[in-house]
Parts: sequence; C-alpha cells; structure tokens
Amino acid sequence: MPETILCLDLGAHAVKALLAECRGRTDLRVLAVKTVARADGADLDGALKELASGLQPLLQARFRTAVMLPASEAMFRLVRLPFRDEARIKKTLSFELETLLPLPPEEVAADYLLLPGGGLLTAAFARKRLRKILADVETHLGPVCVVDIAPAALALPALEQRVFPGAGIVLDIGRMESAAVFCEKNAPLAIRSFAVGGEAITGALAEDWSCSREEAEKIKIDASFGDRAAGALDVCRDFCRSLAGTVELLRLNGTLSGAPDRILLTGGGSQFGPLRQELARTFGAAVETLDAAKPGDLRLDAGMAGRWTPLPMGVALAGARRVQATRKSFNFRQGEPATKSLTGDLRRHLRLGAVLAVVILALAAADGFLDYRVQVRQADDLKSSISRIFRKHFPPSAVMVNPVMQMKSRLAEDKKTYGIAAGASPTPVLELLRDMSGLIPPALDVVVTRLHCENNVVLLAGETQKVDDVTRVKNALAKSKYYKTVTVNKTALGRDGAKVNFDLRMELK
Repeated sequence: MPETILCLDLGAHAVKALLAECRGRTDLRVLAVKTVARADGADLDGALKELASGLQPLLQARFRTAVMLPASEAMFRLVRLPFRDEARIKKTLSFELETLLPLPPEEVAADYLLLPGGGLLTAAFARKRLRKILADVETHLGPVCVVDIAPAALALPALEQRVFPGAGIVLDIGRMESAAVFCEKNAPLAIRSFAVGGEAITGALAEDWSCSREEAEKIKIDASFGDRAAGALDVCRDFCRSLAGTVELLRLNGTLSGAPDRILLTGGGSQFGPLRQELARTFGAAVETLDAAKPGDLRLDAGMAGRWTPLPMGVALAGARRVQATRKSFNFRQGEPATKSLTGDLRRHLRLGAVLAVVILALAAADGFLDYRVQVRQADDLKSSISRIFRKHFPPSAVMVNPVMQMKSRLAEDKKTYGIAAGASPTPVLELLRDMSGLIPPALDVVVTRLHCENNVVLLAGETQKVDDVTRVKNALAKSKYYKTVTVNKTALGRDGAKVNFDLRMELK
C-alpha cells in the first residue's frame, strides 16, 4: 500500500519540501517540490506557513513527515564505552556527554550510531531549539516521525550499498555552507560542517567578471567562465585545504586509518567543475556525483516536468527514503513530546475513537457473558452439591426436580421433627418427659414415637394396645400442671393392625 511522505530540508537560508509517494523501500514517486527562502536564516514559522498553504491541497489524509536538520546546528562527538548493550548505552550516554558538550545534559537531545570498530558517533542538538522546530512543523503541516541530520541522511543510501570499503567522503555543497560525512568500512565516523558554499564561489566569480551575482550564477552553471575564474579557484583551494586539514586531524586521532580514495559530491554548489578538479588533485581520489535517486526507481508526477532539480533537492529526496530505510541513522524525534497539529485529520481521530468505542463495548459484552457463565456454573455446582447431600443424608433418594426447594422443605420438616425451631417451648423438654412419665399409668403399654414442642404447643405421637388406652393417656396428661388443654388429634391402626397409633396436642400454660 503506498505511503505519502513529506520531507523538509531546513537549511539556514531556505526550506525545501518534497512530497512523495513510496511503495516499499525503493519505489518512490515525487508528487511536488517547493522551496521557500528564509530571510537571514530566520522566520522558520513563516516559511512553514507558506509551505503549508502551497502543499495542503496535495496532502493525503494520512502522511508522515521527516525533518532534516543542518549539520552546523548539531554537535558531533566520538564516544567510546566498554560495552555495546543498547540499554546500558542509553543510561550512561548523557553522563559521558556532560564533559564533552557546552550545554548541560538536560538541555540536549542526543542520539548515536554504533561504529563497527567500537565506539559511538554521537550527535547532540539543543533541546529547546529542537522542540521549537517540532512545534512549528507539527502546527502547520503534521506529525513528525523522523528528525535526522541532513548529511547523515544523504550518506545513508551510499552506506547501504557499501560503496566505501576503504575511507571516503560524502560531500554536500550547499548554498551558504557545506557538510562532509567521513566514512570508512561503510560506516560514518565523523560529520563536519564548513562555512563555504556555492554562494562563495558565485561571489568570487562576480568579482572576476565584474558582474552581478545573478549573472555570475548563470556563468557558473553554464561553465562559461573560461580563464576568468581566479578568485573562484582560490575559494575552491581554500575549501579543499580546510577539508584536507580535517582529514589529517581525523587520521592523527585514529578516527580514520587512511586517506579517502572516493568522494561522492552532491548539492547545488557541486556543479562547479573546478571544485571537482581541485578535490581530485588534493586527495588523489575519484570524485563522483552522489545520485540520491539511487538505489531504486524514482518517478516524477506529471506536473513535475521542468521543475525537478536533483542536486539541490538531494537532501529532501534522501530524507524521504530515510523514513523507510533499514539501516539505523539519527532520529531526534524519539523521546520528544508531540505537538497537536491544527491541520490534523478530524476523520482519523473520529475513526480511532469509533474503533476504541467498539473495542470497549466488545470487552464489556464479553465481560457480561463470562460473568453470566460463571454464575450459571456456580449455580449448577451448588445444585449438584445439594443433590449429593440430599441423597447422602435422606435415603432412599427422591427424584431431584428442584434441589433447593426440596432441601428447604426437608429442613423445615426436620426442624419440626427434632424440635429445633425458633419457637421452642420455654419449659425444658426433659421436664415435660419426666412429667409425662409420672402421669401415665405404668400398667398402660404406651410407646412415645415423637415429641415436638413449638410456640407453647406440644405434639405427642405414640402407639398403644387399645383405643381406650389413648383416652386414659389423654385424661392422665390433663392432670399435669404444665398443660392448659389436651386433645386427641387422631387415632389409627398401625400397619400390622395390632397396635393403635395416636397423636395428642397439648397447649402449655
């Protein structure tokens, strides 16, 4: 699925924007480019506002923004630690940089690259300045996913292609300043900026030809200067001497092990032929043009014909590829808070809210269903336990239709049977039994089978030989000091027909 990427090259004197559509890591289609000048390096907010007004109609609902910072605003240090564990490096890097940077650690955003020979190439940026840039970009354009250093992003494709088995330089000649990435064994070892750019060469040509800067720029591009370029050549020689001095210093401190044998040149100022010749003579190395469109397939939108200039837009193009690169580079976006964009896509937020609402409702429904299933399982377990208890204690077991109600009914019967109801007689049961034993004549063959006392009522069940004996028992108990009335509830023959079963009801006084 294609992804829309907006890359911003925040130069000191101009902001360049490139809007591209990426399909995978190598297939890229340029949709639009735009350059806005910055007066004396200031007014970034105004430049971004102008860019937003021109690019907003082309921006898709979802896009990612990459920001390329100039090397002149970053601080680079080579740090060596006795370990290469990422977690330990992140914990100790700020302490290691504290003595190497002019700013306190809390005012610096830092990132690093692991070097193959050991050590870290560390880049640091003032946190206050970084947050101001992020706030301006995200306010006018959109969320930022990558914040890299421009020359590091430029060198990344060449390093991925492993074009530097030995020492080499990726050199970006900008308008007002230049940046160099010193590489060895396909790894960046140092990044430096130089206060010399294509504008210095143009100014020297203007003096050589005694013409305006616009005319001198045209002469430089057309290479029609002939022999009248002494001042411009002096600028190139001074720049090459400064570059050679930097290489020598890196060799002396052990960063580079040899002289560069390959130089990749890019940027708008790299079109001056004598500069290439002076670089080749100074270093004795092959000087080639860095094609930021490689590797992969670069296509231009239909409306881009005649407006595409690959060398000046090299940083923006490399930044667009940097978003999907597999090789690690700097990213100062990590750990910095995002700024709310005024032009954010409302539909995207609504869609996200709808998805979250659906997820919450689904979780609530799942919770309710699981809670219901748990309660049903608990109820089934309780019914099973009641059935087991019922069958164990009340054999033979009856058919279990409603275990709970059957258990309640049986417990109520047992309360009556065993006299454990809440309304038990205030007279002790033993006293009642002793009284009955004294009143019933011993000559009568009476067997008491059940005695129940509840709410001042005593129920007596028993068996005797004759119906007349029941009357005699009733009359004898009526003489008791405990009973107010004694009545016969019922009499019936026993199962064998030899005895009479009877029930007496007695009300306590």
